[in-house]
Amino acid sequence: MLRPLLLYPACCLCLLIDSTVWSTDFFVTIGGGYNPGGNQASLEANVLFFQKVLSEEHQASRNESIFFADGFDEQADLQFVSPSALPIGPLTDFLKRLHARGGPEVSYRNHAIPGIAGPIAPQPIANSLQRSAGLMQGGDRLIIYATAHGEEADGDNKFNTFISCWDNERFSAKEFAQWLDAIPQEVPVILVMAQCYCGGFARTIFNDAEVNAGLSARMRCGFFAQQHDLPAAGCRPDIENDEEYSSFFWGAFVGRSRNGKPLVDVDCNGDGIISFAEAHAQAVVVSETIDIPLRTSEVLLRQYSRIDRYEHRGLPKPADASQATESLTVENLQAMNGSINALASQATPDVAFIVKQLCNQLSIDLNSDVTRVFEAYTFQQDALQAAQRTASRSRRGRGGGRGEVRAFRTSLEEQWPELADRRRWRDSELLAADQQLEVMGRIEELSAYPGIVEFFDQREGNARRSESAELRDVKFQRLINTLEIIVLEQNLARVATPEIIDRYRAILAVEQSGLRPN
Repeated sequence: MLRPLLLYPACCLCLLIDSTVWSTDFFVTIGGGYNPGGNQASLEANVLFFQKVLSEEHQASRNESIFFADGFDEQADLQFVSPSALPIGPLTDFLKRLHARGGPEVSYRNHAIPGIAGPIAPQPIANSLQRSAGLMQGGDRLIIYATAHGEEADGDNKFNTFISCWDNERFSAKEFAQWLDAIPQEVPVILVMAQCYCGGFARTIFNDAEVNAGLSARMRCGFFAQQHDLPAAGCRPDIENDEEYSSFFWGAFVGRSRNGKPLVDVDCNGDGIISFAEAHAQAVVVSETIDIPLRTSEVLLRQYSRIDRYEHRGLPKPADASQATESLTVENLQAMNGSINALASQATPDVAFIVKQLCNQLSIDLNSDVTRVFEAYTFQQDALQAAQRTASRSRRGRGGGRGEVRAFRTSLEEQWPELADRRRWRDSELLAADQQLEVMGRIEELSAYPGIVEFFDQREGNARRSESAELRDVKFQRLINTLEIIVLEQNLARVATPEIIDRYRAILAVEQSGLRPN
């Protein structure tokens, strides 16, 4: 079996990440937006939560540098939801439904991140990494956390995505990989990134973040909220919703998300220590978002391993799709077949945890053949497309509802013109707390009222069903990706060189380390 081979790396690689020889952890936090309108309060909340996690759980010596938004500038740079000045009551609630347009009202203030090193800007970050490199020695680690905005690649290399910086500057995965070349070879680098298109930065395990340039001689691994070609969840002017990857990733170490959602069963292997791999697994199974997270070990497997006679459309493929789909004449190459339980039994505990939890959420029997997953996913894609079409028609007032809206607005305007006006209704004296029940009662007597309420309920219900179908679709993609990784790992030793296998073992070992010593 290949699994024991992958779980017990060579002695020299163990020394690289052995927690008993840890000296100093260098933390670099890259946070915030590109201007005040793109610097949401949730990004600030993520950084503050990360600092709280470190204060509670990190027990080794540490050196910290935080780069956030406009840095030391005291001008208002952070967007947050304005406190509502509207009286609470049934009339207010109804008119919000009637005039729903865009997002919440926002205000701006200066960020409140203490102890920052400067703004989120390419040169200060690069300079800081260069300075830190001069202080590092064997036993140290560099841990980089990004909670920012990202951009798609704009050249021939579709993986060379960007992190957006203040004043509309940016830096690419390739530039970042070159900055990391300054880090001493004996110092492992661990990335946790939650910006849009962040999966491109997983390619920093390669020289210049170019797959064809070969693996970097330096040890790098990382955990990424989203694939290289998809936007990620999480940037919001409010902080009440913490459904985003890094909230659950860092929350796994303290047993709660940023907003206090309990996180349980995090210690997948039962050793009493939470590893980065286990934190990643928790984020994959708990987060109700559009994200399809990945790890650098997966990137290596997709590049250098194969699955016999396998192709699945619509999901991220290995970098060389032609190699991934060819029928290889390798003896004993494992295919994508057998029961789900059998596949899970071949995986590390954190990966098996993902499979079992997602199957439970998707109501898929673990004793089923793996083909059941793909059959169910096909039906799910059809259901998603149907739900999205219905929601789109509903938003545009097609397929019923348009007449009801016109009839109701006409009736409302005849008696309360200011309440029918999208621009003026918030200023109406009729919203006074002592008048809301009376006015709402009179609105409910309008002949067009039942029709508009039915339309609201239908529109909102369609939107919920579309969102639910999208989230279910994403969970299928997470599950299929994980099953692919299990088989790719089993086949790695059969198709890859010893050097590639050794590097995979080393990356896996760093992924299995955590915030504090054993």
